[in-house]
Amino acid sequence: MSQSQIDDLDRRYRVADILPLTPLQQGLLFHTTVAEGSDGHLEDLYSVQLDIALAGDVDSRRLSDAVHTVIARHPNLAARFCDQFDHPVQVIAADPEIMWQHVSLDADTDAGVDKQVERLCVAERAAVCDLSGPPVFRAVLAQACDDRYRFIITGHHILMDGWSMPIVLQEIFAVYFGQSLPPPVSYRRFVAWLAEQDHDAAQAVWRKVLNGFEAPTLVGSAGRTALGPRAVETMQVSAETTQAITTLARCRHTTVSTVLQAAWAQILMGLTGQRDVAFGTVVSGRPTDLPGAEQIVGLMINTVPVRATVDADTTVADLLDQLQSTHNDTLDHQHLALADIHRAAGHDQLFDTLFVYENYPLDPDALTAAAGELRVTGFSGREYNHYPLTIAVAPGPQLDIRIEYDTTQFDTTRIERLARRYQRLLASMSADLGE
Repeated sequence: MSQSQIDDLDRRYRVADILPLTPLQQGLLFHTTVAEGSDGHLEDLYSVQLDIALAGDVDSRRLSDAVHTVIARHPNLAARFCDQFDHPVQVIAADPEIMWQHVSLDADTDAGVDKQVERLCVAERAAVCDLSGPPVFRAVLAQACDDRYRFIITGHHILMDGWSMPIVLQEIFAVYFGQSLPPPVSYRRFVAWLAEQDHDAAQAVWRKVLNGFEAPTLVGSAGRTALGPRAVETMQVSAETTQAITTLARCRHTTVSTVLQAAWAQILMGLTGQRDVAFGTVVSGRPTDLPGAEQIVGLMINTVPVRATVDADTTVADLLDQLQSTHNDTLDHQHLALADIHRAAGHDQLFDTLFVYENYPLDPDALTAAAGELRVTGFSGREYNHYPLTIAVAPGPQLDIRIEYDTTQFDTTRIERLARRYQRLLASMSADLGE
């Protein structure tokens, strides 16, 4: 950027810092721009929203101040995104703006409150998907009656990942209850670390892993580029099967996530007829050699491919060993942009399905455990990506599975069959540890 361009941004925003976009941020900027030109089905693409029901006495001013304090600690949450230069940048203002509302709901039934909150949530999601406007991190306190509230936090995924949201919430409530916090870790530290990595070496590793991969694994409608309305199918794996999966992972010196990925690979083989498949998986992107990485708030995750190859003699143990070996080989190179991995593999696209293991559980009750004046009575989250088919799994005594899909490419019956088959696969894989 030229000095005159920097001066122009400073006049507009009173700049504290200017950062380049990470590769994934650039991808999200692209997909959000594409969605803005769609038919309106995806006006909330890549919005991330949490709706927390609170009971007790909430001090609106105190909560607003707490949100402001946390944004001041992590000012990249209020970043402005500018794409008019040769390379898009995120502008961090010296005085980050807080997008806060305190509204009163006038419904007199629970159903009426939920309806009003849903309208509010829809509007907030649409607002954060306009990356050319005000900051895209927003908070709303909606008061239903004297002691019932809904605290709604909405942000664009370009700002933060799933690992960041628990940090943000914990800090907001810690400040609200007057607790002290450690010094924040700047997002700039991660951006600088990313720029220092050996991208040529990473490309070489991914090129080797994907050598010989001939046909992309695509389950969506051929040639379709428009994105349709989304729907969700949820299910829960029994406690018995969940425990068996954990035991299988331990016996094979791998992880529960790897077992779940092996089952998903087999689903894709059944859908496509291919014996060499790939799908995307979300990795945390929080490197162990970056001090304070676990406390950084921002978008650090990445999407990388998982490749699985089987033949007539491949056992469950073989498949798990294969996936674990590839994971070990690529672990230090998971920062590489997916577009660069595509180039290394010689493909424009490798997959159109995504696997997410949500090992960043948030305990809503812990947020207000420090004070009896306030308690969490409900909690829900929502976010969608651009892939036509996503499977997300949350750990617990019973694995929670969520399948998100494009309703113009998959009907409910087909997804229900897929979900049942996935459960059967998990049960059969873990039933005989000797396979």
